[in-house]
Amino acid sequence: MSNHKYFYKGRNMVKIRSFIFGLVTTLIFSIAGILSFFVTPGFSLGWQDKEWLAPGCPQTVSGQWASDGRTEKGFKSLSIKNKKVIYTSQDKQIQKYKIIKSSFTSNNQYLEIKLQPLGNEKEQVLKIRPHLVFANSKDNENSSSCLIKVFSFKNEKYAKTDRYSHWNIYRLEN
Repeated sequence: MSNHKYFYKGRNMVKIRSFIFGLVTTLIFSIAGILSFFVTPGFSLGWQDKEWLAPGCPQTVSGQWASDGRTEKGFKSLSIKNKKVIYTSQDKQIQKYKIIKSSFTSNNQYLEIKLQPLGNEKEQVLKIRPHLVFANSKDNENSSSCLIKVFSFKNEKYAKTDRYSHWNIYRLEN
């Protein structure tokens, strides 16, 4: 008889363990499901989006853009005008490029530009997209809230597979 009682106790322990495991698993998936309603996916802005145009941002990338923070390449500013791109570095060195080809990709979210160097630099491809960040009005009263994110690629093959060499964020100069 004592063996019979022990058999039932062991069997109950297995049931309790499986019940607790099921309860914990259900709790984890329930929390993950609830949290998924509060987390929204990030979408990049397009050049024609109202969020981009409302603060007065341009519909094109033409203009004078200043680096917004530190960059790994040390570029201070970027000027895109008259089918030319001019990078100015921190030590005032200038790199000039001629725009060979430019087109919109990914539902007008990215502007892809193929550049031919006018100096000793290598040919490269840029992908530029709007990158709007609302700055505190107290901190940056005179600065623009129009930001672009510029991705640099070695060539068109790398640009198609999104294997960029580096990227930087630039702010529209007033």
